[in-house]
Amino acid sequence: MTPKIGFIGLGAMGLPMAKNLIKAGFDLTVYARRPEPAAEVRALGARSADSPRAVAEQVEVVITIVTADPDVRAVILGEGGALAGMKAGGIIVDMSTISPMTIQEIARIAEAKGVEVMDAPVSGGDTGAKAGTLTIIAGGKKGTFERCRPIFEAMGKNIFHVGGVGVGQVVKIANQVIGGTILAVVSEALVMGVKAGADPEALRQVIGVSSGNSNLFQARVGDFMLKDQFQPGFMLDLMKKDIGLALEIGKTLSVPMPVGAAAYQHYAAGTSMGVGREDFSAVCKAVEKMAGAQMVPRKNK
Repeated sequence: MTPKIGFIGLGAMGLPMAKNLIKAGFDLTVYARRPEPAAEVRALGARSADSPRAVAEQVEVVITIVTADPDVRAVILGEGGALAGMKAGGIIVDMSTISPMTIQEIARIAEAKGVEVMDAPVSGGDTGAKAGTLTIIAGGKKGTFERCRPIFEAMGKNIFHVGGVGVGQVVKIANQVIGGTILAVVSEALVMGVKAGADPEALRQVIGVSSGNSNLFQARVGDFMLKDQFQPGFMLDLMKKDIGLALEIGKTLSVPMPVGAAAYQHYAAGTSMGVGREDFSAVCKAVEKMAGAQMVPRKNK
């Protein structure tokens, strides 16, 4: 029997993911802090509730996708949180990107109530969320994963079970620190090249067919950095948070991460400049400010 699903968090990622679940025929009850996205999914056939607990009381599987660890704790464990409304045998799937230690703690608390917990962070940005082509990286019991597979298939294309609770977060965070570091060093290289006299478009064309090329280079240089267009697909502040999570894991496990730490400083500088809500490719603005040179003229200097 198809489970009834609760969905908590209708932001840039959550809203299109919820829409894809409705499109796939799932019975959906949602909770969102803002009324507009809740109204949008109600128009497609979903119901809304006035708290995470009220959502959980009506469903078998609760999905959460919110910003950071405190938000996840609040919507699951807080007063009026989802766990209080869950019945034994229910499943909570957190699709946020948070510390693996946080989701493991939540799983231990939920276990006492007979509720299973999985972490299933996603990669692919809002474009993948809208298209239903996200990469979904799940941690938890294999049996729980298989029960949730049809749900994941409605939202994603590449679906992985990578281990126990928290391992999904570890894999996602490893990917994030790679991606964030790539764009930080791309920014350094392009600003260096332009300040030394190279044309930015020539840099893009040559690197784009050479060993310095990458998916992120292709996705973010021409259409974002060189067009001075930073409408967020993934916000700089969120990339800073994710790299910070990687550094926290590295510190806990005595894994040296000086390159990741250097990249983190660029994103922190971006936040200080006030570009934290722009796309994470705006990290180039932090590098430009330190270098006293710009790849292209910027509207907001």
